[in-house]
Amino acid sequence: MTAEENGTSLGESEQPVSIDTTELNADQRQAVCLLEEVCVASGLDCAPIVRSLQGAYIYIDLAGSDAHITWGRMGHSLDALQFLCNLIISHRVSTDVRIVLDSDNYRQRRAHALEEKALEIAREVKERQEEAEFEPLPSHERRLIHTLLAEDPDITTYSEGDDPDRHVVISPKRR
Repeated sequence: MTAEENGTSLGESEQPVSIDTTELNADQRQAVCLLEEVCVASGLDCAPIVRSLQGAYIYIDLAGSDAHITWGRMGHSLDALQFLCNLIISHRVSTDVRIVLDSDNYRQRRAHALEEKALEIAREVKERQEEAEFEPLPSHERRLIHTLLAEDPDITTYSEGDDPDRHVVISPKRR
């Protein structure tokens, strides 16, 4: 499971370091080259920086003065770019190589905001003893909420709906 999938990220005081691309194998270098091509084709001032490797996953930060433009509303553009790049990579390379994109530490800030919102909604659910639901979220963000609230003895969480409208419901536990 990746850090993104389980909702973990770098701590606030930790600064990501870049990895020298000479440490990458040929397929991983090809994935980074694809991202470089996408950045050039976009006309934006941004470039991929490899931050870490974890198994088949390459964690890449898009850095530059236009990097914030890649987020889109609630990270949808960043997620879409990641999806499309992984689709192309899967057709270009023979091994299992996947990229996880970030930009200006967006994913960590988004995770923090979701955690705060989930805790607030959980408090309200406990007080009112009524279910509450989030807006539709991508799977890695839903997983973050489920994991965060899993140990709370007074509530339960579940996802309902179909993608792209799948969302988390926080419900009081019936005793």
